Amino acid sequence: MYANSSNTQYSNEQAHLIGALRQFANDEVVSDVAKSAGMKRPQMLRNKLLPEQPHQLTVSELVKITKASGNRCIVDGVLLELNCVTSVSLGDLANASKTTLTDRALDINANTAQLGALALDVKATKRVTERMRHETVRRASYVMAELAIFVHDVEQKFQAIPVLTVASDAMQAMPMPGLM
Repeated sequence: MYANSSNTQYSNEQAHLIGALRQFANDEVVSDVAKSAGMKRPQMLRNKLLPEQPHQLTVSELVKITKASGNRCIVDGVLLELNCVTSVSLGDLANASKTTLTDRALDINANTAQLGALALDVKATKRVTERMRHETVRRASYVMAELAIFVHDVEQKFQAIPVLTVASDAMQAMPMPGLM
Protein backbone atom coordinates (compact mmCIF):
# COMPACT_ATOMS: atom_id res chain seq x y z
CA MET A 1 0.00 0.00 0.00
CA TYR A 2 2.85 2.40 0.85
CA ALA A 3 6.05 2.68 -1.15
CA ASN A 4 9.12 1.38 0.60
CA SER A 5 12.15 3.59 0.18
CA SER A 6 15.44 3.40 2.02
CA ASN A 7 15.39 7.22 2.24
CA THR A 8 12.29 7.28 4.41
CA GLN A 9 11.90 6.78 8.12
CA TYR A 10 9.12 4.18 7.98
CA SER A 11 8.59 0.95 6.09
CA ASN A 12 5.50 -0.88 4.84
CA GLU A 13 5.47 -2.83 8.07
CA GLN A 14 4.61 0.33 10.05
CA ALA A 15 1.27 1.12 8.45
CA HIS A 16 -0.34 2.04 11.81
CA LEU A 17 2.32 4.64 12.50
CA ILE A 18 2.21 6.04 8.98
CA GLY A 19 -1.56 6.36 9.19
CA ALA A 20 -1.30 8.02 12.60
CA LEU A 21 1.22 10.57 11.32
CA ARG A 22 -1.10 11.44 8.43
CA GLN A 23 -4.11 11.58 10.72
CA PHE A 24 -2.30 13.94 13.12
CA ALA A 25 -1.26 16.20 10.24
CA ASN A 26 -4.85 16.26 8.94
CA ASP A 27 -6.45 16.88 12.35
CA GLU A 28 -4.13 19.57 13.71
CA VAL A 29 -2.84 22.98 12.69
CA VAL A 30 0.75 21.82 12.62
CA SER A 31 2.31 25.29 12.88
CA ASP A 32 0.30 26.04 16.04
CA VAL A 33 1.21 22.67 17.58
CA ALA A 34 4.90 23.22 16.76
CA LYS A 35 4.85 26.65 18.42
CA SER A 36 3.01 25.31 21.49
CA ALA A 37 5.52 22.45 21.75
CA GLY A 38 8.44 24.89 21.68
CA MET A 39 9.75 23.85 18.28
CA LYS A 40 11.74 26.59 16.54
CA ARG A 41 10.66 25.78 12.99
CA PRO A 42 7.11 24.54 12.29
CA GLN A 43 8.23 23.31 8.86
CA MET A 44 10.49 20.76 10.53
CA LEU A 45 7.47 19.22 12.30
CA ARG A 46 5.57 19.15 8.99
CA ASN A 47 8.49 17.28 7.43
CA LYS A 48 8.67 14.80 10.31
CA LEU A 49 4.96 14.00 9.88
CA LEU A 50 5.52 13.04 6.23
CA PRO A 51 6.59 9.40 5.88
CA GLU A 52 8.41 10.20 2.61
CA GLN A 53 10.83 12.55 4.37
CA PRO A 54 14.10 11.36 5.92
CA HIS A 55 13.53 13.48 9.05
CA GLN A 56 12.46 11.49 12.11
CA LEU A 57 10.18 12.44 14.96
CA THR A 58 12.02 11.89 18.24
CA VAL A 59 10.36 10.48 21.35
CA SER A 60 10.88 13.82 23.10
CA GLU A 61 9.18 15.67 20.23
CA LEU A 62 6.34 13.13 20.22
CA VAL A 63 5.73 13.78 23.91
CA LYS A 64 5.83 17.56 23.41
CA ILE A 65 3.43 17.64 20.46
CA THR A 66 1.06 15.18 22.14
CA LYS A 67 0.91 17.32 25.26
CA ALA A 68 0.59 20.53 23.24
CA SER A 69 -2.23 19.24 21.05
CA GLY A 70 -3.96 16.74 23.33
CA ASN A 71 -4.07 14.46 20.28
CA ARG A 72 -2.77 10.98 21.13
CA CYS A 73 -3.20 9.41 17.68
CA ILE A 74 0.56 9.08 17.02
CA VAL A 75 1.08 7.50 20.45
CA ASP A 76 -1.81 5.15 19.65
CA GLY A 77 -0.20 4.36 16.28
CA VAL A 78 3.04 3.42 18.05
CA LEU A 79 1.11 1.24 20.50
CA LEU A 80 -0.72 -0.51 17.65
CA GLU A 81 2.64 -1.18 15.97
CA LEU A 82 3.69 -2.88 19.21
CA ASN A 83 0.48 -4.97 19.24
CA CYS A 84 -0.86 -3.04 22.24
CA VAL A 85 -4.25 -1.44 22.76
CA THR A 86 -4.61 2.29 22.39
CA SER A 87 -3.97 4.73 25.21
CA VAL A 88 -6.29 6.04 27.90
CA SER A 89 -5.49 9.42 29.36
CA LEU A 90 -5.27 9.65 33.14
CA GLY A 91 -7.03 13.00 32.77
CA ASP A 92 -9.97 11.18 31.19
CA LEU A 93 -10.02 8.79 34.13
CA ALA A 94 -9.90 11.67 36.60
CA ASN A 95 -12.84 13.39 34.88
CA ALA A 96 -14.81 10.17 34.48
CA SER A 97 -17.10 10.91 37.39
CA LYS A 98 -18.52 13.92 35.51
CA THR A 99 -20.31 11.53 33.15
CA THR A 100 -22.87 9.07 34.46
CA LEU A 101 -22.48 5.38 33.69
CA THR A 102 -25.69 5.50 31.66
CA ASP A 103 -24.51 8.43 29.53
CA ARG A 104 -21.13 6.77 29.00
CA ALA A 105 -22.81 3.49 27.97
CA LEU A 106 -25.05 5.36 25.51
CA ASP A 107 -22.03 7.19 24.06
CA ILE A 108 -20.16 3.90 23.67
CA ASN A 109 -23.20 2.37 21.99
CA ALA A 110 -23.60 5.30 19.58
CA ASN A 111 -19.94 5.20 18.55
CA THR A 112 -20.05 1.42 18.18
CA ALA A 113 -23.05 1.88 15.88
CA GLN A 114 -20.95 4.28 13.80
CA LEU A 115 -18.28 1.59 13.56
CA GLY A 116 -20.96 -0.77 12.28
CA ALA A 117 -22.00 1.80 9.68
CA LEU A 118 -18.40 2.13 8.53
CA ALA A 119 -18.15 -1.67 8.26
CA LEU A 120 -21.31 -1.73 6.15
CA ASP A 121 -19.79 0.94 3.86
CA VAL A 122 -16.69 -1.22 3.43
CA LYS A 123 -18.82 -4.25 2.67
CA ALA A 124 -20.91 -2.33 0.13
CA THR A 125 -17.99 -0.66 -1.67
CA LYS A 126 -15.57 -3.59 -1.22
CA ARG A 127 -12.74 -1.15 -0.51
CA VAL A 128 -11.36 0.94 2.31
CA THR A 129 -10.43 4.54 1.64
CA GLU A 130 -7.85 6.30 3.77
CA ARG A 131 -10.62 8.48 5.24
CA MET A 132 -12.62 5.39 6.21
CA ARG A 133 -9.54 3.79 7.76
CA HIS A 134 -8.75 6.90 9.83
CA GLU A 135 -12.35 7.29 10.96
CA THR A 136 -12.58 3.61 11.89
CA VAL A 137 -9.34 3.68 13.87
CA ARG A 138 -10.35 6.94 15.56
CA ARG A 139 -13.78 5.65 16.60
CA ALA A 140 -12.47 2.26 17.66
CA SER A 141 -9.74 3.90 19.77
CA TYR A 142 -12.33 6.19 21.33
CA VAL A 143 -14.67 3.28 22.10
CA MET A 144 -11.82 1.25 23.64
CA ALA A 145 -10.79 4.18 25.84
CA GLU A 146 -14.39 4.82 26.88
CA LEU A 147 -14.88 1.13 27.65
CA ALA A 148 -11.74 1.16 29.81
CA ILE A 149 -13.08 4.19 31.69
CA PHE A 150 -16.49 2.52 31.97
CA VAL A 151 -14.93 -0.61 33.49
CA HIS A 152 -12.88 1.55 35.85
CA ASP A 153 -16.01 3.46 36.95
CA VAL A 154 -17.98 0.28 37.54
CA GLU A 155 -15.12 -1.21 39.56
CA GLN A 156 -14.71 1.96 41.62
CA LYS A 157 -18.44 2.28 42.23
CA PHE A 158 -18.94 -1.27 43.40
CA GLN A 159 -15.72 -1.56 45.42
CA ALA A 160 -16.39 1.50 47.54
CA ILE A 161 -19.51 0.38 49.40
CA PRO A 162 -21.11 -2.39 47.34
CA VAL A 163 -24.29 -2.90 49.31
CA LEU A 164 -25.12 0.78 49.62
CA THR A 165 -24.22 1.50 45.99
CA VAL A 166 -26.41 -1.28 44.66
CA ALA A 167 -29.23 -0.23 46.99
CA SER A 168 -28.87 3.39 45.86
CA ASP A 169 -28.97 2.36 42.18
CA ALA A 170 -32.01 0.20 42.82
CA MET A 171 -33.80 3.04 44.59
CA GLN A 172 -33.12 5.40 41.70
CA ALA A 173 -34.19 2.93 39.02
CA MET A 174 -37.27 1.44 40.64
CA PRO A 175 -40.64 3.24 40.64
CA MET A 176 -41.77 4.19 44.11
CA PRO A 177 -45.44 3.62 44.97
CA GLY A 178 -47.21 6.83 45.78
CA LEU A 179 -44.48 9.01 44.27
CA MET A 180 -45.56 8.74 40.67
